[in-house]
Amino acid sequence: MKQLAIASLLVLGLAAAAQAGVINDIRTGVVPEGSVVQVSGAVVTAVQNSSFTMTELPAGPYTAIWVYVGAAPAVAIGDVVEVKGLTRSFYGRDEINLLYPGDAHATATGSSPVPNLQLTTTQLQANPEAWESHVVTITDGLIVQELLPEGMWRADSVETGLSVIFDDYFYDYATVDLGDCYNNAYGMYQWFGGMWIFKVFTTADTDCTVANETLSFGSLKALYR
Repeated sequence: MKQLAIASLLVLGLAAAAQAGVINDIRTGVVPEGSVVQVSGAVVTAVQNSSFTMTELPAGPYTAIWVYVGAAPAVAIGDVVEVKGLTRSFYGRDEINLLYPGDAHATATGSSPVPNLQLTTTQLQANPEAWESHVVTITDGLIVQELLPEGMWRADSVETGLSVIFDDYFYDYATVDLGDCYNNAYGMYQWFGGMWIFKVFTTADTDCTVANETLSFGSLKALYR
């Protein structure tokens, strides 16, 4: 048993070492805010108007970060990039800012598949900081419970009852209705406006219309599989 425990610790140590990198060091506080850093070999997972997100490989907790460009990024999803810039916390979100120093840049050096991270609501919310700026698939079945201001809505997990706040940055909010059901949802987890939100890209919609009768939890969950 002791040998097994030692072996397990060695495996865990190797896994931790495999995930260690500049982004991991920024996200876990090893690299202090205000440092100039250079990241190589990260893959772009989402592109926005003046920023993008990237993830170190192998992807895992604390391996993704937001990159602020200040203009339309010259990178695309799936690009492997070299990035140099200044670390900062922007209203609680870790990021690399490319407005400084003078030779700050983001340069594509290759391509790679986007990491396929699949998480339950329980895993996601047990340590949300670990998944900040990650692009993930939430594997729970979800039902839209509330439409919120500014293109947001709340959906609750069928499996756990936990709530996820969705944001329409990449999505057409006009298509969202109370009672909509998702088999799963794909998007970027982010700290925004003082709360954790899921900037959704796509949803695997499903028909969850049921008769007015009592259903077991197992029967309801089966509607999403």
